[in-house]
Amino acid sequence: MIIAAALAAVVHGQADAQETVPQARDFDKAPPLVLRTRIPLPGVYGRMDHYGWDGKRANLIVSALGNDTVEIVNSWKRVRTITGLEHPQAAVYVPGIDRIVASSQSGKLRFFDAESYALVKTLDFGANANTDNIRYDPASRRIYVGYGDGARGALAIVDPVAMERLEEFKLGSHPESFQLERGGPRIFVNLPDQESIGVIDQKTGAVSKWKIPGHTNAHALALDEATHRLFAASLQPGRFTVVDTEFGRVVAILPSIVGVDDIWFDPARKRIYAPGAGAVDVFQQVDPDHYTVVARVRVGPGAGSTSFYLKTRTQDSLFMSWPNMLPQGGSEIALFYVDD
Repeated sequence: MIIAAALAAVVHGQADAQETVPQARDFDKAPPLVLRTRIPLPGVYGRMDHYGWDGKRANLIVSALGNDTVEIVNSWKRVRTITGLEHPQAAVYVPGIDRIVASSQSGKLRFFDAESYALVKTLDFGANANTDNIRYDPASRRIYVGYGDGARGALAIVDPVAMERLEEFKLGSHPESFQLERGGPRIFVNLPDQESIGVIDQKTGAVSKWKIPGHTNAHALALDEATHRLFAASLQPGRFTVVDTEFGRVVAILPSIVGVDDIWFDPARKRIYAPGAGAVDVFQQVDPDHYTVVARVRVGPGAGSTSFYLKTRTQDSLFMSWPNMLPQGGSEIALFYVDD
């Protein structure tokens, strides 16, 4: 059932921020997400974390955090398991050099050959450094990784060819999801322990912070660079927040499903997908300052928040974790097709 009441705007001095009561969906229309299949991962237990995508082989790379493995899925079935990781949290594929890079709570960043899955090198950030979210930037050909807790929190830049750390930006707390500008030098970082969004200028090295009251437990972050908007979501309470990247002001706050750990912007349809605890909330961008909830797509009890949005020439898809669901033991990944 769509949540019927909006959250109050909690940001001082932002009376202009939208407070919206989500509207009921017109149910004679096709839902925006349609469940296509459920991909079994027998023997995989515990929480699953962020996914990656090997475009060369069409492999989905699944960080099975609770199982201490990375699972490789192709053509709707598991084809390989990488073992021996300590709570893997994210994985990315690096084209050109054909490598998979996986982070882990232990503080290790591991580089694997994407063809043989052999370990090439381990880069150690220190004991319990908690390497977490990873991004590969094809423009700079660099990997960005968030790590560290408390004052140790930072965003590091890694050369995936040499497999060495180059530089880092100190942030003062553990960084969660972050987004890189393509048309500018900035990186936006969720800093829930500081109730802020960090803004890194890669040209100058300066780090500023936008205080967003109520931004605690905000792990997910997506960017609409064309309209200068950031989309954030909180784990608990469920809250969807839109921030203007030119001025750092909140322009909209809406309620959302709890437990959102990944959020995705669909620029072609002007939608935002927020997978959370047992469902996916779908928001529509009316204009840069106004948003509405168009659907809450029910998945089922136990379905998780980590997900992956894949845009291809033939079919846009959303993968969503469903841990510990197989009757015979193990987990699943729910695959949704995106409907216009």
